[in-house]
Amino acid sequence: MLENKKLNILLLKNTGMSLLPTIVIMLLIVGGMRHFHLLNNLDFYHVDDPQQLGVLYDAGTTNVEMRFQKLTYMGYDYEIDGERVGGYYYVWVNGKFMVVLLDSDETIICDYLVQGQLKKDPAAYNYILSECAESVGIEQQQLETITYDYLISEVDYPKTFYMIVKAALIIAFAVIILSIIEGIVYWFYPWKHPQIRQMKGYRDKKLLTGDINRQLHDALVYETGNCYVTRKYLVIWTPFRTDIIVLRDIDVVSRHKETKKILPWMPLRDVYKLIISNANGAIFEHDFHDEKILDTILPYIQKKKRDR
Repeated sequence: MLENKKLNILLLKNTGMSLLPTIVIMLLIVGGMRHFHLLNNLDFYHVDDPQQLGVLYDAGTTNVEMRFQKLTYMGYDYEIDGERVGGYYYVWVNGKFMVVLLDSDETIICDYLVQGQLKKDPAAYNYILSECAESVGIEQQQLETITYDYLISEVDYPKTFYMIVKAALIIAFAVIILSIIEGIVYWFYPWKHPQIRQMKGYRDKKLLTGDINRQLHDALVYETGNCYVTRKYLVIWTPFRTDIIVLRDIDVVSRHKETKKILPWMPLRDVYKLIISNANGAIFEHDFHDEKILDTILPYIQKKKRDR
């Protein structure tokens, strides 16, 4: 069955190759996030018990969320270059004192879901606890025994960075899914493929693709790695496109020899360029690295041109 769908296979390969850049970008993003231990932080880990914070912090999970019934402003601000960016709030959880850094200027906040970065900041804690201990007239060491060691900071959470990463992953994933759907559609309806639709002078593209498939199966006169010559068509496959040239429509055929680098880091080598223009004004250019292939297919092309 697949033997009768050679054109479908070639077009499907093009669709698959067009996915490669997106897959590479997606793998680089995921690989970079794994390397910097950021993959677990795309979403917030929900915390119910503050006792979990130490385990999460040691495991590298820094983006957490926790709901508090009542948060009270402590009177201390977090500043960067003299500008206030947040305030310290306290809350009692399971009989212990916990500090939260919020991007807010309200005195009391009720029933609030804090989403932020899990931090351990001894310097800030010592300052806050010393001030609190002094204001209530108790020893700092006594206050430390009933205080959680970790705080959740809204202002230190890199919201923009994670939004960009999420958007990039979602877009890449969507492109992959759409390309897979496209590949399925083009497999069953190859005449809808852009490379078939752009062929001028043929109104019934479904009939055309059926004829090309039959020719590739029953009337193949020459085949090499990516080049197929049938009695009616020249089909040249490259990773990102498949050119289908109707032999009887060929107007001009020319060949040239060039010396160039195939890739920037490779040495110079001879390349044999085939240029074909047809009656519909389309121009096809292909580079061959082996002159023998070009020497073999040219007589078939020129014979059809003479026989018109």
